[in-house]
Amino acid sequence: MEVEIKTPIWTGDVDQKSEFLQSTGIVGSLRWWTEAILRSIDKYACDPTGDGRCPDEKGNEKYYCSACLIFGATGIRRMFKLDVNGGKHVFTGSALNIKPSGRNKGWYLGSGVVGKINLKITSLDRDFDESLILLPLIIASNWGGIGAKTQHGYGVIKIEDCPRIDFTSFREAIEKVTNQERLSKLRIKLRYGSNNELPDLREMFFAKIQFEAENGWWRNVDGIASRSNDPRILAWIDSGSVPIVPAVKNWLRYGGGTKLWKTTNQNQNERIENWLFGTTEKICSSCYGRVRKNKSDPRNFWCPNCNRPIRREETFERIASKINVSCAYPVSDNLWEFRIWGWIPKNKLSEELKFNREDFLTNLKQALSGSGHVTFPWSRLLGDQTKNHKLRVWREFKPSEDAIKPSENNVDNYVQSLLEEE
Repeated sequence: MEVEIKTPIWTGDVDQKSEFLQSTGIVGSLRWWTEAILRSIDKYACDPTGDGRCPDEKGNEKYYCSACLIFGATGIRRMFKLDVNGGKHVFTGSALNIKPSGRNKGWYLGSGVVGKINLKITSLDRDFDESLILLPLIIASNWGGIGAKTQHGYGVIKIEDCPRIDFTSFREAIEKVTNQERLSKLRIKLRYGSNNELPDLREMFFAKIQFEAENGWWRNVDGIASRSNDPRILAWIDSGSVPIVPAVKNWLRYGGGTKLWKTTNQNQNERIENWLFGTTEKICSSCYGRVRKNKSDPRNFWCPNCNRPIRREETFERIASKINVSCAYPVSDNLWEFRIWGWIPKNKLSEELKFNREDFLTNLKQALSGSGHVTFPWSRLLGDQTKNHKLRVWREFKPSEDAIKPSENNVDNYVQSLLEEE
């Protein structure tokens, strides 16, 4: 299967220094999408990075979730092998630091892989069906991204000669993988549990924004203008995309876009900001407020917001943003597109923070379409050589908001529509 990379795919290995595309990074991303899809149809999928990952051992019995049965876990192997070949590095040297107007700190963007790559899926289990991998790959290709650092613009791809996949086939493949007779032969059991607090396709949104631009427009993008002669920027542009993420995210998080999510309580706002946009600060896992060293117990921490000591394992560090913004990529002559998408959960923490998820998504949609009380200042962010900015499509599993299935309450039909793009 040949895949065209529209915006660089992050290559990083465990040291984040690899110059080659790692199949493990692609597999991890496919697993994330698969988990979100499984949860949307009320199948349990564990968090493979957390303490509650599979297997769940009860006496001599081991329980595995549906995702682990496909992607493997301690005690069972993955059902498939993925080989990745092709692509080339965007640039060499250190990461770019793009600083939009008014920022002392910027966004660090390392090189990635661009060009065309070949993905080869090899079955390692007689019960494996390619739809288990192709379906999440197609949805990611149509609406989101693959690989790491999608919040920084990486990972938009296009599948050449994309195969047609029916969601019914995916459901049938899942039932085959989790069949009781099959699990009995493997001497394991299917795990059930709560999917709360974990990515769910029903809680995700997808937007595509298009604009027209003159040649060389990218030189006026906020944060790029001052570095337009940097060889790394020039190499990035030559690779076929423009890193507009710092400009857009800076406005959303620190500029006029704060009106889309801020409350009247500054303490709450800091916690909402960490929760919504991510942070590299060490924060409390309960309230998302910043923590400090505990003077009476230097090995652990104190949370001023919770007003209590917390253990090191009760803290988070390097939380990823829940909102992803892609690089801009060309659609046709002088017509460009980029994506804003993400997972905004309906969970207890958002209620405690008094963050109104529905209002935020409605306000964001209206801001993108130019119809809200706050609108994106595109000419300032992307430069005055761009025009006719428009929200081309908005997808959300909410009948009143979705542009393609505005009256759809059936999640199977909704997922099928994501497979068919537009």
